[in-house]
Amino acid sequence: MGFDLDNGAKVVELSFIRESNLIIVPIKINGEGPFNFILDTGSESGMVFDKWVIGENNLVNARTVPVYAADGNKVTDLWVANNLSINFPGVSGVQQSMLVLQENFIDIENVIGVQAHGILGSEIFNRFVVEVDYDKKLLKLYNPQDFKVPRGFKKVPITLENFRPFVKASVKQSKTKSADVKLLIDTGASSALFLDANKHDNIHLPDRTVDHTLGRALVGVIEGKIGRVKRFNLGKFKFKKVTTSFPENWIVSKTGNKDEPDTDPRHGTVGSEILSRFRVIFDYHEKAIYLKKATGFSDSFKFNSAGLNVLAVGEELNSYFVTDIIKDSPAVKAGLKTGDEIIAIDGKPAFFYSLTDINAIFRGPRGRVLTLIVRRDGKLEQKELRLKPLL
Repeated sequence: MGFDLDNGAKVVELSFIRESNLIIVPIKINGEGPFNFILDTGSESGMVFDKWVIGENNLVNARTVPVYAADGNKVTDLWVANNLSINFPGVSGVQQSMLVLQENFIDIENVIGVQAHGILGSEIFNRFVVEVDYDKKLLKLYNPQDFKVPRGFKKVPITLENFRPFVKASVKQSKTKSADVKLLIDTGASSALFLDANKHDNIHLPDRTVDHTLGRALVGVIEGKIGRVKRFNLGKFKFKKVTTSFPENWIVSKTGNKDEPDTDPRHGTVGSEILSRFRVIFDYHEKAIYLKKATGFSDSFKFNSAGLNVLAVGEELNSYFVTDIIKDSPAVKAGLKTGDEIIAIDGKPAFFYSLTDINAIFRGPRGRVLTLIVRRDGKLEQKELRLKPLL
């Protein structure tokens, strides 16, 4: 039972897809695939978004697990699929279990711009020491007994709760003392930092924020505000002016008894926009992560200078539609509307770009003027979008 490296190997190296700073691994389930799964430290267990990915035999007499939002309302039911075989290059898993969405209402591929069929969670990190090189898009999986910490890495202690890693860090905001915080380390969150302003006396909303859709999760769309914290320290590593999400309601999903008290003490989440500035080694067996600076460690934290989000749709995920327009932003001044399809940017067809490319363009420098061709109600219109920092 469980996962093993093939042929008695001590370490296996494999490539992954990096989109929106997420780690996406092609895997096979029951010999079928490959399917794209997100490697997610924030998930207690694996999850399948599309039930057709697995065979009906694995769902015969499957028990169901209810999912509740933080307010106690039931969101959905999940099936538990058993006896799955899971394989990816150099790694084999047998008799695995995964949660399965009865209906896929997440549509995560529209947000990240690449197909994603599910999540691999703690089952990988519990079994192996996992090294992530975001720059080279490489994973290394080590048998724990064969692992030695490479030179140049700094150790940061973690704790494990419900098979998820937590780390102590500190946050400094203007006009307040530094706040010692406990954060979930979440490779499945593409943003830099989430903080709950209701959980700590020295965490508050910054003076300058924008209302924004912060993400989409099993329990629904996460709305809130985005601002910057003055300083963020993780171990011996320091970051300045970090873009930080402040959810309106800290939405935490849980399974099982809805009356079970929520004892999760975390103050927030550190996500992949920070993690991707390192080579990261996750060693749950020694209750540590090891960090080494990577390319882009000192880059400034950029935020959308256009004032809109974009969704990728279509079979190839290369048709792009405007959504989530920020009030009083350059997108509003340019006359853009939710539902506009972006046909071209500065004369180049939009389908030439990935969603990551387009998001990078919209984080461009102050004063840059983009000429957009959009389709609205079947007609083409030209819009001039002048970028302006919103934070």
